[in-house]
Amino acid sequence: MHELFAPADLQVSRGRWLILSAAFLWSLAGVFIKFLDVPPLTIVFYRSLFAGLVFTPFLRRNGRPISAPILVSALTYTAAISSFVAANKLTTAANAIVLQYTAPLFVFLFSGLVLKEKIAKLNGFALAVSMIGVGIISLDSAGQPEMAGVLLALLSGLLFASYMINLRRTSEINPVYLTWINNTVCALLLLLVVKSQLWLTSTQLWILVLMGAVQLGMPYFLFSKGLLTVSLQEASLIALVEPVLNPLWVALVVGEIPSRATITGGGMILLGLGVRYVWPLLKRSAQPVRLAP
Repeated sequence: MHELFAPADLQVSRGRWLILSAAFLWSLAGVFIKFLDVPPLTIVFYRSLFAGLVFTPFLRRNGRPISAPILVSALTYTAAISSFVAANKLTTAANAIVLQYTAPLFVFLFSGLVLKEKIAKLNGFALAVSMIGVGIISLDSAGQPEMAGVLLALLSGLLFASYMINLRRTSEINPVYLTWINNTVCALLLLLVVKSQLWLTSTQLWILVLMGAVQLGMPYFLFSKGLLTVSLQEASLIALVEPVLNPLWVALVVGEIPSRATITGGGMILLGLGVRYVWPLLKRSAQPVRLAP
C-alpha cells in the first residue's frame, strides 16, 4: 500500500515546494522596490513588461481568447499591483504587504454584502480579527505622512479582491496565458502614462529584469504548477509565508524595522487568515481514514 500511494504523495510534496518557492520569490518585492529610485508606475511597467516576455515562449499557438472577464482581470491586476508598488514607496514594506493580504477578507465581505452569500462563521471570525489588525495599523498611521501609503495598500487589497472574484469567470483560461495577458496589458496601459519616465541606469534596468523574470514571472508559473496537485485552500495557507518574509528581508537588507503597531496589526491579520485556512485542514486530517476492502 505504501508503494501504491508513494507517487501521489511525492507529487503533493512537490506541489507544496513549488508554491513555497513562489511565495519566497514574491516576498523579495519589498527589497527590490526599496533599492529602486524610480517612480512607482515605471517600476510596474518594466516589471510587467519583462514578466510578459518571460511567459511568451510558453504560450500555445492556439486558444488566445479576448473576453470581458479577461479584460476585467487585466485591468484589476494593473490597478492592484500599481497601488501596491506605490504603497511600498510611501509606507513601510511591512504595512504594504500585510494590508495587501486583506484581499481574501474583502472577498468574504464582498460575497456577503454584494452577492448576498451567507458569511460562514470561520470567515466571519477571520474578517473580524483581521479588521481589528487593519484598524491598529491605520490608527497608528493617522495624521502621519505614511498614511497615504497605508490607504494605497488597503486599496491594493481591495483591488486584488476584485481580481480574485473575477477568477471565477476565468477558471477555464490557461493560467500561463492569463498571466501573460495580465502583464502585457498592464505594460501597454502604463506605457501611455510613463513614456516620459522610461530612462534607467544599467543597474536599475538589471534590477527590473530580475523583478520581472524572477520575482514576478517565475513565481506565477511555479504557483500555477503547484496548484495542479495542491488545493487552493492549502496553497493560500502556504502563501502566507510571503507577508512574513517580505518585511524580514527589508529589515535585514535595508534596515527598515516595522513599528509595534504594524507587528501587532499584521500579526492579527495573519492570525485571522491562518485560522481560516488551518482549521479546515486540521478537521480534515482528524477524520478517520477508511481503507478500501
